[in-house]
Amino acid sequence: MLESSPAIPQQADHFLQVMRGNRSKTWRTIAGGVGIFLVWQLSIAILVLFYEPLQKMLLTKNPMFAATDEAKGALALMVGGFAPAFLALVAWRKFVEREPIKTLFTGAAKFRWPLAISAAFAVVFLSYVTSAAFDQESMGPFEARMAQFSPSDWLLLAAVYLAGTFVQSTFEEVYIRGWLLQHVQRFIAHGLVAVLVTAVIFSILHIGHPGWATYVVTFFMGSAFGYSAWRLNGLEAAIGGHIANNFMSALLLGTIVGGNPAEMDLMQGFAYALYLLGFLGFVEAWARFGPSPARQGAA
Repeated sequence: MLESSPAIPQQADHFLQVMRGNRSKTWRTIAGGVGIFLVWQLSIAILVLFYEPLQKMLLTKNPMFAATDEAKGALALMVGGFAPAFLALVAWRKFVEREPIKTLFTGAAKFRWPLAISAAFAVVFLSYVTSAAFDQESMGPFEARMAQFSPSDWLLLAAVYLAGTFVQSTFEEVYIRGWLLQHVQRFIAHGLVAVLVTAVIFSILHIGHPGWATYVVTFFMGSAFGYSAWRLNGLEAAIGGHIANNFMSALLLGTIVGGNPAEMDLMQGFAYALYLLGFLGFVEAWARFGPSPARQGAA
């Protein structure tokens, strides 16, 4: 069971505890996790090998692509590269583990869209405020992109990145903070320790990025999103926040094309820390005062 807390009662149907009583054998769980991961990586590899717009975008790292070329490459990567594994994960939960698909997303009676949308707006607000106040240097790529594209280009890219981040970010949350975190909780009773374990795995999955900053950022982001899943009994805030974060980063800063920064200075680290603390503050505010507080469990 989860550890005792005045705000989070011990209960068998908490989101993280869904798989505690499942009959899936350990070897089958490992096979499923590895299989889904391979579907994910093979989908991306096949697209990189055979789809030229994606080849150009990933291999040349040219931030000055035409909008149509960037849109084609981004859509292929984020939808074509992640959707097959997403479908495999959903099928595994339904037909192998024989649990409702909803249990991958939330422990509440139904998915809480107001929570997901509120988290997305909170992340957009926090991202803008912290960058403007403490990390104005990060706005440089945005200014260059503003001059690069026309209004119609921006509409195209916004539509592509909205669809792409919806698929990509939701899959990552459901796979790491949903399926994997639930299975880790089968063996690690303490919810927050399980969250940290999956945050380490989430960081490792970004191997291949240059520099150290991506690994630090993804660890703390994974910890914050995992905490929200534990505290709010579901992935709604994590999904909304992850989509908003990746959408802003991809659209405004061109990180899908240019990649994440390889390192960060002290002020950038401070801005990012405030950003994550703000998200955690949103989670706590919703848990304590929101319409679906964590203290009400799965109700």
